[in-house]
Amino acid sequence: MRIINSLSVLIIVLLSISSCTNKADIQNTPNQDKAPITEYSIAGKQVTVTYPEMKAEITYKSDSTLHWKTTTLDNQISEGDEKMNYKQIGDSLFFINWIEKDGITVSQVVDFKLNKVTVFLSLHDENSDRGQRGSTFFEGKLKENN
Repeated sequence: MRIINSLSVLIIVLLSISSCTNKADIQNTPNQDKAPITEYSIAGKQVTVTYPEMKAEITYKSDSTLHWKTTTLDNQISEGDEKMNYKQIGDSLFFINWIEKDGITVSQVVDFKLNKVTVFLSLHDENSDRGQRGSTFFEGKLKENN
């Protein structure tokens, strides 16, 4: 019985030491050494994004609304005012999302340093077996107008 008690104590001590060591490893992650993100608002910015099939002019009217206007290669124009959500994910990097009145969902990663926009569109597609939604990715070149 004494051997079992001694063995139990030894196992508990080893588990405690192991647990403390693991916690120390988790707390010393490399992310703690990263410089803090310099935060700024995109409100008031005006940009033009040139995509392969169209040009988009976007005005971030406030922290929650934007105006967009697209012109296709054959000069078809569409525009709208939308409620948006965004999150700054780096010093010059933003994730921006809005849902247009016709149901198109636009999600963008906007890089003001590299002047690049990556877009994911989700739209109605009655032939899709995925909730009647289709989707596509594309990239564009960003130019700040102000």
